[in-house]
Amino acid sequence: MSPVRATASAAKSLKMAPERAAIKSTPQPAAAVAARSGQPTRPIPGAANGLVAGAAISVAAPGQQLPVTPPAPAAPAAPAAPAALAETAFAHTTRREARQRVSTRPAAAAPVVGADFSLAAAPTPGPIARALMGLFNCDPRGRQITIYKGTHFAIPNNFGGVFVQRVAGTGTLTSDSVYDLKDEDQRDWSKFTGIAFTPLEPDRDSAMVGWRYDLTTQEFEIAPFYNVDKVRILPKDPAEVISVPAGETFDYLVDYTGVTISYGDQRVFKPFPEGLTPNIWTAVRVSGWFGGNEVAPRTLSYFIKFT
Repeated sequence: MSPVRATASAAKSLKMAPERAAIKSTPQPAAAVAARSGQPTRPIPGAANGLVAGAAISVAAPGQQLPVTPPAPAAPAAPAAPAALAETAFAHTTRREARQRVSTRPAAAAPVVGADFSLAAAPTPGPIARALMGLFNCDPRGRQITIYKGTHFAIPNNFGGVFVQRVAGTGTLTSDSVYDLKDEDQRDWSKFTGIAFTPLEPDRDSAMVGWRYDLTTQEFEIAPFYNVDKVRILPKDPAEVISVPAGETFDYLVDYTGVTISYGDQRVFKPFPEGLTPNIWTAVRVSGWFGGNEVAPRTLSYFIKFT
């Protein structure tokens, strides 16, 4: 290069130096720089709208990769307040956990001082209930028999069978069997069960177990009882009668030899009276019957079991 050209070039460089310095110190948009260089640019952390004030922008030549300055670490966040932590934990509670926390059990009532928690007495069964209890033997004492107020008949009726030769089992007279006729008919005998040889007239020829309630001893009395051609053969000897407390169970047996009753260590046997001849062809089982003359003054019940 000639001296003249070198001098002119140096002067031109000195003249352009301030302008270049101004360009370097002026913020440049990143998009503009990329447009001039033809290279994509990466956003610089902390830059606003792609500008970095007071920073020089370097343009990479083709094939050259510019170093990327890692961002400054963020300042640690302040610890959350306890209330905020509680709200966050509650917000992340699942629906299942929420359902588990909700109790469906009612709150316990405060005890009542001096209250009586004893069980109330069981209601007395009505007529329908009594009839069903009699039909379905669900009591260990046997079938419950009911005699309704103002009647003689035992329900359910135990009359039946053919060619009956033996009737045996147990009986239980309870507090529901107690009655008071308030006259001399209190001494009449009711019929528990037995064998009749005249089915259409059970009180003509029959061998039965009789029972009644003694107001003086407040116990029941049981004894053999016969009908011979409509004549009642009643127990006259006290040795033929056994006293049984209410709720106690006694045994009975009626066959063609006679009537046997027993309770505890007491036992009574009375053979067929004269004039009563067993007839197997007409023999049937006798159902219960209240009284002689009077009807039941109230609804009564007892239990009978056949073995």
